Formats: sequence, structure tokens, C-alpha cells
Amino acid sequence: MSSPRVIILLGRSGSGKGTQGEFLRQKLEPCLYVYTGDSFRQLAHKNSVAGRKVKQVMDAGGLPPEWLAAFLWQRELLDNLRGGESIIFDGTPRRLDEAKEMDKTLGWLGWTNITAVLIDITEAEAMTRLLGRKRGDDDEAAIKNRLSWFESDAAPAIDYYRATGRLVTVDGLGTVEEVWERIKNALDI
Repeated sequence: MSSPRVIILLGRSGSGKGTQGEFLRQKLEPCLYVYTGDSFRQLAHKNSVAGRKVKQVMDAGGLPPEWLAAFLWQRELLDNLRGGESIIFDGTPRRLDEAKEMDKTLGWLGWTNITAVLIDITEAEAMTRLLGRKRGDDDEAAIKNRLSWFESDAAPAIDYYRATGRLVTVDGLGTVEEVWERIKNALDI
């Protein structure tokens, strides 16, 4: 039996990470699905200092601090990883230091079969998709802000996975099914 896999889904907001992540979740059962975006949104609804601060940052389309993102996904791993299952990270890590921290954490836990999948779409396509989905934190100014930090913050993490030979890039344009076929082929699943 092959060792459990870690699949990291990366891409601009609106690239389809969540949709493709659901397909992966079904294909790789048993697996732990870690979506830090939901954790941030849950925190933003809490009437606490941290909750109000996260809400303020997210409403502006900003990027919460990497230490908080790492805390949230590390807590998911510590609370829910049972042993032997694959792990899917949806949209995290979003910064280089967080990617390196993820490698340390996963290595310590014994999960070393790591592949990052970049679902590649243009910024213009991302804007069109995001304006069409109308999520609560998807106003035009916030979307523009989120798309701007993709290049400055997420791109170095993507380059890190590329440099370590663990990145596959798939074209994110086309139907959901076409993108899924590309991902399955790239991951050989």
C-alpha cells in the first residue's frame, strides 16, 4: 500500500480549489480536508478581539497573518489526524514561510508524500468568476485586494514547491469536469 498523500490545492481566488477539493476528498477517502478559509470565516463571526480583527482584515480583502493561518491548520491536524489518511489542504499555505512551516509540521507527523497542485487561471478570469459567485466577502474592492496579494504572497510559496519538485500545474479553464480530469492525470489517481 502506498503512503498517505498530502495534496495542497493552490491558485487564485475563484480558481476552483474548493470544487476540485471535493472531488479529491471523495477520491482519496479516508482523508482529512483542511480549508483554512472556513476557519477564518468562523473566527470572524466570533465576538472576540481576534474575531473582530480577522473580520476587519477579511472584509478589506486582506490576508490574515501567516502565524494565525498556521495555527488554524495545525490545530486541524492535531485535533483530527488519526493516522493513515491522506490530507488535502485547500488554499493554504499562502506564504513562503507558511509553506516551510507546513513541511516541518507534516514531516514531524510523518506525512512526507506532498504534492502541490496549482490550478492556473488568469487574474481577469478570477475577477469574472468571483464577481459572479457573490460570497459575503466578495465585493469588488476586496476581490481586487485578494488578487493583488496572490502575486506578492502566494507566488513565492508556489515557487518553493516548484523548486523542490513538488508542484504540478493544471489549466483551470474549461468545465469543472475537464479540470478534474487534468488534476487526476497530473496526480495519477
